[in-house]
Amino acid sequence: MKGDAVLYCIAGVGLTLLLFLSSHWIGPLGAFTNMLTALPVCYLVMRFGLMPGAYAVLFSAIALSVLVGSAALTSYLGLFAVPSLLLPTLLKSGRAWDQSLLVSGVVTLLVAGTLLFSYVQLSELEMGALIDTYLQAEVDTAMQAYADAGISESQIADLKDVAAQVADFIGKTFVGLYAAGVLVIHLVTLFFVQRFKQEQYQIVGIAFPQWRLPALLIWLLILAGFSLLAPLPELALVGRNLLAVLLPLYFVQGLAIVCCFLQRKNWPPALKGLIYLLVFLLNPLPLVVTGVGIFDLWIDFRRPRNKDL
Repeated sequence: MKGDAVLYCIAGVGLTLLLFLSSHWIGPLGAFTNMLTALPVCYLVMRFGLMPGAYAVLFSAIALSVLVGSAALTSYLGLFAVPSLLLPTLLKSGRAWDQSLLVSGVVTLLVAGTLLFSYVQLSELEMGALIDTYLQAEVDTAMQAYADAGISESQIADLKDVAAQVADFIGKTFVGLYAAGVLVIHLVTLFFVQRFKQEQYQIVGIAFPQWRLPALLIWLLILAGFSLLAPLPELALVGRNLLAVLLPLYFVQGLAIVCCFLQRKNWPPALKGLIYLLVFLLNPLPLVVTGVGIFDLWIDFRRPRNKDL
């Protein structure tokens, strides 16, 4: 590797470890920085090719196995290794960004499923028991953090009941939420890679404000919704997991519509940034944006309206 590639590789390993381990150091905020774990190596591959990125992933995996053990290593390989290497490789090959996301996301889920199955076999635990153990550990950690913050015992008891309900929901929707998490990681990584590209590389594909999901996908969403009313618990479980994946996809389509609308407005960048922030954080705007993404199939919100009518 050339000198610049070696320096970027070393920096990529350091940033990867910092971002991945941030959730252990800065609490809830670490969940957001953790999603950026694939970004340093992804950018490295976009700039210097696959080989420096492969070295960076290898060294990061070795460091994580020494620092935090096999469980964290499995998590890193299952969530971040593929978008670190495959996503930029597909983008550099000239594939459209949405096709690259789809292929990389599917491969990530296949790799994650293989690693999780292997981990379950080695630990001699059932999948459900392993997930419940992990979720209970997370609940205990959160409750301990609340106790250290000086929250009263009665409030902690109420929070523990809420956390138990959330953990139960996550346990029943684990597959769908995991797939949604993979989608979010890929989208966040792609967003920043696009922002950092300058003149170093090109990313092709339809402009995001004009992007939309295949029309036939709406029928899968409708079937998933109706399956929640089915008397068969197994069918309802499948529908719940499908919705956990499909609704974030339609939120992204709604976000594309918002982006298209804001592009037409000559508003200050600060105001547009505030609108994007509110779309993500202010309830119920995320639900509204998701609904806009769903009904775009029939209404076509991006079509220019004739103001004279």
